[in-house]
Amino acid sequence: MRLQTTFDIFAWYDHVRELGKPIIWCSAFAPAEVLLAAGLMPVYPENHAAMLGALSPDRNPNNPWSAQALNASEEAGYGDKFLCSYALSDIGSLLIDNVSPINGLPAPDAFYACTSQCSVVERWGNEVQALAAAQGKEIPHYVLHAPPLRGEQHTEEELQAFAHQLRGHVRDMCERFSLQYDEARLYEIVRESNAANKLWQECLECAKTLPTPWTSFDAFTAMAPIVIARGTALCTAFYRDLLQELKQRIAEQQQAVPKERVRLLWDAIPIWPRKNWFAQTSAAAGAAFVTSTYTHSWWFHFDEEKPFAAIVERYAWNTMNRSGKWVLDWTKQLVEDYQVQGIVTHWNNSCGIWNSYVKRRLRGFEEAGIPCLRIDADMVDARYFNEEQVQGDLFSFIDRCAERCAL
Repeated sequence: MRLQTTFDIFAWYDHVRELGKPIIWCSAFAPAEVLLAAGLMPVYPENHAAMLGALSPDRNPNNPWSAQALNASEEAGYGDKFLCSYALSDIGSLLIDNVSPINGLPAPDAFYACTSQCSVVERWGNEVQALAAAQGKEIPHYVLHAPPLRGEQHTEEELQAFAHQLRGHVRDMCERFSLQYDEARLYEIVRESNAANKLWQECLECAKTLPTPWTSFDAFTAMAPIVIARGTALCTAFYRDLLQELKQRIAEQQQAVPKERVRLLWDAIPIWPRKNWFAQTSAAAGAAFVTSTYTHSWWFHFDEEKPFAAIVERYAWNTMNRSGKWVLDWTKQLVEDYQVQGIVTHWNNSCGIWNSYVKRRLRGFEEAGIPCLRIDADMVDARYFNEEQVQGDLFSFIDRCAERCAL
């Protein structure tokens, strides 16, 4: 049963174009709230890449929009530049006249990469900058270098250095685009971002209900606003409406998966070309994916009384640069909170940093007695998905988890 509350991502990008503000292409965990307070418009090529993988011009999961884009980037030699399939597909769409369900992203006026998630985003920005230069357009590339987490928290000196970088970048962008950073506006944006985040978390926690009113595959789609529109009233309104719908489903005892018999956790980035396939296949076997490390990575609680300092502290880390122990303990807590019987983990062909965490966690899951299935695939490259093998492995795993539940 599909959600009635949907986010019109096509209308969102039309709105972004109509605003007429300088467009800053950002990595997913760039500090969007500060950019908005400076009159800049953050746009996310990672979100576009996920769309290229999730959507198909002919509704064929083996032929997502990313297929042609990946071929173009590989033929142009980008496959040898240590870029992930997100970057390769997005760059490929630039090489072939924006082959894209939204006719490509609004053209960038700058690229902003924050390295707290990975080093690929910096290389991605370099390539976008070089492509623009070849077309006679200057695209400044700012890189916000996040300090590595040597412990469980950053030191005050590390956060101050991070803040110094951020202020310098914003100052330079304001000078370049004749804008004025507005500290009072930042307070408003952070309050909006906090409100949307709280609602998003409440939406995710609705899946603690037995049986669940929605699944992680629903949430993978519904998370778009918290990624690309956080800090806006539109984002907050979307999650307010979504939460109301989910509470209504719970009150009416509507089940996302009829005859739910197994509750699972999805670990790592979705396999976007097969999101709908996984939803249908797992539901047919009575399995509900009720939580995921991916959707729960997107939370941005800030201290509204000191918004800039809170932004610095929050964007200096995410689940991609926390310690292996922290991520393992966090995942095990999700298993407990959502009454999960098994974990399906995506071994991603083109995201080494996620794989490094998956590899380090597998033994921890085993020691904790949590059944785990590893699926080898790719986030947007459909060539790495073996449907017959994955379906067989998934059905066997679901049956194994169900048998354990019956003991």
